Amino acid sequence: MFRWMREKYFWIIFFILLISLILIRSSSEERYDITWAENLLREIYTPLFSGVSGVKEKISQISVFFEERKQLEETIARLEAENDKLKLENQALREYKMEALRLKNILGFQNDNLEVYNLLPAKVIARKPNNWYQVIIIDKGEKNGVTKDMPVITPEGLVGVVTSTSSYSSYVNLLTDRSVAVGVLIQNTRETTGIVEGTGESNILRMTNIPYYSAIKKNDVIVTSGLSQIYPKGIKVGTVKEVYREAGGILLSADVKPAVDFDKLEEVLIITDFKQVVENVAEENE
Repeated sequence: MFRWMREKYFWIIFFILLISLILIRSSSEERYDITWAENLLREIYTPLFSGVSGVKEKISQISVFFEERKQLEETIARLEAENDKLKLENQALREYKMEALRLKNILGFQNDNLEVYNLLPAKVIARKPNNWYQVIIIDKGEKNGVTKDMPVITPEGLVGVVTSTSSYSSYVNLLTDRSVAVGVLIQNTRETTGIVEGTGESNILRMTNIPYYSAIKKNDVIVTSGLSQIYPKGIKVGTVKEVYREAGGILLSADVKPAVDFDKLEEVLIITDFKQVVENVAEENE
């Protein structure tokens, strides 16, 4: 077996050398025609060279594909990052726009009521998780002229009352807090009807001590009566939703929807002085 393989390799080498000698001899002479050996070699080598060239071209195409894919992925990543940045910027712009509208509303209300109230704008900076509809903390305090029992409002209506202060912040008990009670009247009829109290919920107040003969009805607007030294007269409290006759039939009670959305409190106004209003109320009663 080994002998046969040696003979095989011998003849292969022999033919290669023979062909090479023929080519060398042929190429050393000036001629214009190719020999049969050269033609044979061309027939053998041409497909090989063509295949190698094709493989090289395919490799080049694959290389270009991966390079373009990498560039595309980098472009997509860059565009996604820019898109995320633009989203954040748009969100910030929307927040600024909404804040500007709220502040414009508050400033307009403040300017419209300069002769009635002395108003101090404040921002809500905190709420107690366990007393979400009872207490808020605002960014104005004693150094800003804020004292206990000052009423707090928005352009929509009554928010609550300052219950304690520090140098640069204050606690405000909301109208929805059960400890807050406000004397009220019906806006249209001017009938003094009772007291509005908090229920601990954001969307409902309870109105009590309404005389059985009162003309109060659903959708009546309720405002502060001014019969106290804390709340000035005429601040909107809410709208009557339902009227009930209490046990015994002597008094009525009612559910009132607050004028203020206590879930969306961000800026408020503190009434620092309304002495003139109290005096006007006193003159009206005389």
